[in-house]
Amino acid sequence: MKKLYALLILSLFTFTTQAQVVISQIYGAGGNSGAVFTHDYVELFNTTSSPIDISGWTLQYAAATGTSWSRNTLPAGTIINANSYFLIQLAGGSNGSPLPVIADAIITTSAINLATANGKIALTNDNVVLTGSSPVGATNLIDFVGFGTANAFEGTGAAPAPSTTNAIFRLNGGCSDTNNNSADFSAAAAAPRNSSSATNVCSNAPSLIISSPSNNAIFNPETTSVNIVISVSNFVVGNPGAGIDGHIHYSVNGGATVMKYDTTPITLSGLTPGTYSITMQLVDNNHNALNPTVNANVSFTVASYIVVNNIAEMRQDVSGNGLGRYYQINSNPVITYTRTNRNQKYIQDASAAVLIDDNTPAPGIITTPMVIGDAIAGLKGFTTSFLGGLQFTPLTNATVASSGNTVTPQVVTINDLNSNLDAYESELVRVNNLTFTDAGSTFAVNTNYNVTNNSETLVFRTLFGEANYITQTIPSGEQDIVAIVARNNALAQIVARNLSDITLDVTSFDAISGLKMYPNPAKNGQTLFITSDSSVEKNVAIYNVLGRKVLEATTQQNTINTNGLTTGVYMVKITEEGKTSTRKLVIQ
Repeated sequence: MKKLYALLILSLFTFTTQAQVVISQIYGAGGNSGAVFTHDYVELFNTTSSPIDISGWTLQYAAATGTSWSRNTLPAGTIINANSYFLIQLAGGSNGSPLPVIADAIITTSAINLATANGKIALTNDNVVLTGSSPVGATNLIDFVGFGTANAFEGTGAAPAPSTTNAIFRLNGGCSDTNNNSADFSAAAAAPRNSSSATNVCSNAPSLIISSPSNNAIFNPETTSVNIVISVSNFVVGNPGAGIDGHIHYSVNGGATVMKYDTTPITLSGLTPGTYSITMQLVDNNHNALNPTVNANVSFTVASYIVVNNIAEMRQDVSGNGLGRYYQINSNPVITYTRTNRNQKYIQDASAAVLIDDNTPAPGIITTPMVIGDAIAGLKGFTTSFLGGLQFTPLTNATVASSGNTVTPQVVTINDLNSNLDAYESELVRVNNLTFTDAGSTFAVNTNYNVTNNSETLVFRTLFGEANYITQTIPSGEQDIVAIVARNNALAQIVARNLSDITLDVTSFDAISGLKMYPNPAKNGQTLFITSDSSVEKNVAIYNVLGRKVLEATTQQNTINTNGLTTGVYMVKITEEGKTSTRKLVIQ
């Protein structure tokens, strides 16, 4: 990093390599889906006690591994006040809220469009475009930050990745500048500051900051090693000797004190699920604490898996405790559809279904070859959401427990899906007697088509671009359609896997001919009627969402008393003459 003034005779001066103006905050998700703000922004900070004219200076950006730099130049008369911030608003979109403070410079022409999580930002003192993948060493460079997976950065590593909700911040309010992006920045909730924000006077007193991990961070259960990244300012750390101010003492979970004579990251290895607390202190060459003391502390947790018996139990936990928790699914769900895209797999067990979204570079986390009909064992991962739909992201490989399994699609109505979408999401179902309103035209990718059954309407979406019915003629007349239940937030959709799912014979798909169950939804204590084309004895077993049997009865009268069933969703298993069918039951 360069000084803003020239050095006339290098040997006559000693100096720090800290800049007077630094990049203090970066947010790159502006306007994207899930973004908190509508615009990207870069925040600058004047570390000095005097105003600095940055007229004609340029903000330049390249992709994480890019060599082509886009740039925005600041207009004449642009001043950063002493110890103050300066906010530059860049490209944006329709999602999120407006920036909570008014930007000092709003770029409207060819505004830089940052990537959400990875990239390179440079501040230069002229408008000469940078070249190459790294600007380090360029004579016009004032400050440079590589973040996320950037292949260039100051120091030994890139700054952490921002996100749709987080920005990356230069530590100590912008004052930390050790020329090491990985040590000088941390990620936190985006909070832009402008020239009207409170000033920040940088101190010359020694400081010790733990920049990573963030305090109370939670790591996934597969984590066995964590790096503790530290930043020390105004204090020279090293083995006792000339020019050395002292070193660092630290301990983990109150254990023995460790003496550290450098500022490289501390690697904690062999970790198991649990909470870890690290305390650090600057000491002089005689191991005495400074006066006043300079301390830093951080705690983080390696999470444990929540063991669930089935998918419904996981869904219930998400409903009560939110997304992002870690689960081990002990049932062996069966694959109903697989996709190359994001290594996705739709899976379901007897209780519910979910989409596995293996969004990692090929070949993905789950590398075991799997096909439709395979039952999966050893599922471990965490939950996310897309357009309101629950997704399961694996953390470890899984295995095939058995092959050739058949999932019989549950027969449902349009009203079932529209009124109780959560109960059927990602499940393979069959909806009978549907008519396409666009019959005769052709299926296009990622398009919504309405299907109707009398007065009821449902969306059929061509989400699977690889399906063999894309570009085929939309059939006319009534169709029985097998499909996976998808959603767009509160809107129910069905997605067929292939042409044969759409062109089924219009016949009953139930193992038990003419099976009907009503009323559904039912009220607690209300009589449940179960009828079929046969009047023979039926065995009825009802299971809750945890897979536990809560009621079993045998009837020839076609009636079941639901007294004792609390509000919720149940699975009803009906057996007649060796044939079995299932239904979902909603108790209101």
